[in-house]
Amino acid sequence: MKKFIVRTSFGAFFLAAVVLGQTGPAGWRGTIATENGVKVVRNPAEPLYGTFAFDLEDDLVIGGDPAKEDYYFPKGGVLSVDDEGNIYVADFGNRRVHVFDKSGKFLWPLGRRGQGPGEYQSPGRVLFDPQGNPCVWGPRELVCFGKDGSFMKKIPVKTFLSTSMLGPRGTIIGTTQPRLGSGGPKYTLVQLDPEGAPLRTVAEYRGEFKENQTAIVLHAYGNRIAFAPLTPETFVYGFSETYRIHVADVEGRTVLLIAKDEKPQSISGKEKDETRESGIYALIGTNEKKLDDGMFPDHRPFFGQILTDDAGRIYVVRSGSILDKDASRKVDVFSKDGYYLYAVAWRSFPSVLKAGFFYEVREDKETSEYEVVRRRIKNWSSMKTG
Repeated sequence: MKKFIVRTSFGAFFLAAVVLGQTGPAGWRGTIATENGVKVVRNPAEPLYGTFAFDLEDDLVIGGDPAKEDYYFPKGGVLSVDDEGNIYVADFGNRRVHVFDKSGKFLWPLGRRGQGPGEYQSPGRVLFDPQGNPCVWGPRELVCFGKDGSFMKKIPVKTFLSTSMLGPRGTIIGTTQPRLGSGGPKYTLVQLDPEGAPLRTVAEYRGEFKENQTAIVLHAYGNRIAFAPLTPETFVYGFSETYRIHVADVEGRTVLLIAKDEKPQSISGKEKDETRESGIYALIGTNEKKLDDGMFPDHRPFFGQILTDDAGRIYVVRSGSILDKDASRKVDVFSKDGYYLYAVAWRSFPSVLKAGFFYEVREDKETSEYEVVRRRIKNWSSMKTG
């Protein structure tokens, strides 16, 4: 049996539900309760407003031409967008960050590769501090700049994080590398202060394992922690083994718990075989891509990622079958208050959803070149927030 520990606003590690006399929006068929003083919104399987299809049109395309060096991203990258619509591209192939204005004009490189002031080794992505200043993330540091691209400071990160974001009040939220111990692999979500020093463990979860396991194989069906910023004072996270999404405050305490009525789906033998063939993406403690049945979870993870938009909506990206190579990504959309609003399907995956735009890095199928694409969501204003 897998165990988990999370921090609630009362510091309790057991759950005792007390039903409240609360109701949700008109027509909503879920229930509201408390668990140790935390509001719990339990949603039905069907969304309140049914399905929603983004009506997308290309609005801006940057890159794709090797002859234009400043606009060339040979191995793709990760996008970030500030409140003025400027686009930051963490370019994997060139190991650099380039900044473009909202019209697609190249503005300047943000720092450069190196080890000195204003330099970094391998930029992972750009994060924004509470003042909107861009910070380049690396596994062991944050290199922060002013909005004009001038170097401000370098923050050493004292805990190695596999994935990260800037959370409430400039704190750093991230997952550590899974660790193998008694009872199976441990997955941990931690919070660091704005200067990179450890503050607290937000949540810990035990992953799937077999007896006498000595290594961890990360794969397409492995459970994981997903998280995203929500408001200046809150963030969201969840462990994909269960459909429970936590909204946490500046101190990492759960202030709202979002649940959804969802039946677990079994993992077929064909799915396991394909995972062994093409679904292993990291090895810890071994060089062998050996994936025994005991390393698969009891059922398919409920989700793989969580995104949020600037309207306060939460997008839970569902885990699909590894056999469905060309399938659309199914997404559940919740309000910031925890109500299941829409079921959405995406043919492509956004890096950012902001101000009515869908930003993505797209590979041109004819040229195999990568482009940064901004797509207008034409029906954005008709999408409800609660």
